[in-house]
Amino acid sequence: MLQYLKTAESRGMNLVEILSFMFQLSFSTLGKDYSVEGMSESLLTFLQHLREFGLVFQRKRKSRRYYPTRLAINLASGISGSTLDSHKQGFIVVETNYRIYAYTDSELQIALIALFSEMLYRFPNLVVAQVTRESVQQAIGNGITAEQIIHFLRTRAHPVMLQQNPVLPPTITDQVRLWELEKDRLRFSEGVLYNQFLSQVDFELLRNYARDLGVLVFENPARRVMVVTPAGHSDVKRFWKRQKHS
Repeated sequence: MLQYLKTAESRGMNLVEILSFMFQLSFSTLGKDYSVEGMSESLLTFLQHLREFGLVFQRKRKSRRYYPTRLAINLASGISGSTLDSHKQGFIVVETNYRIYAYTDSELQIALIALFSEMLYRFPNLVVAQVTRESVQQAIGNGITAEQIIHFLRTRAHPVMLQQNPVLPPTITDQVRLWELEKDRLRFSEGVLYNQFLSQVDFELLRNYARDLGVLVFENPARRVMVVTPAGHSDVKRFWKRQKHS
């Protein structure tokens, strides 16, 4: 699998996208089916390779659902062969200064950690990384959630961390969630602008109609500006024409 990842980019595949998928695969439930809806061509190709490796099951090659196998979940979780015992015990230490110390030589686990942190140092059997606002928001942009990052760190916590309650410092978990909320704060919606109202009464009449239809996206009564969804535009426009001619 590591050899495959090393050659992925040379085959025109998106390595970050593949690693993000592997990261999310570690949270899969054995026996549950998942949809391929929304996957890029690169990711669909990767899924077929996983199928050939026996890491996912699909009834047919072009099936729109897939089932992660136990091997895939264990691989993505860092449990395999000689690393079984060390990773079962946990290998990650997280400090309140946002530093991560990962006592592992697994290239896959290091790559997964790098999805949401910045690598600082690497030694034999140890990597040091820093969780930052930029690294977390980049991970979120790649489809990874704050809860998945927290779960990843918690389920791989070193025995020293397990002696604490809670296992992870609250300052870390709270901040990761806040960074996700900050990333989601701006949402873009298509819409049609209405702004040439001769009176406040006209504005409120059309605004209320759009609101009742459930197509109002934005309003600014002080400036007599409103935005409706493209789907609701024709109904609002017809209503407004009727009001003008009545």
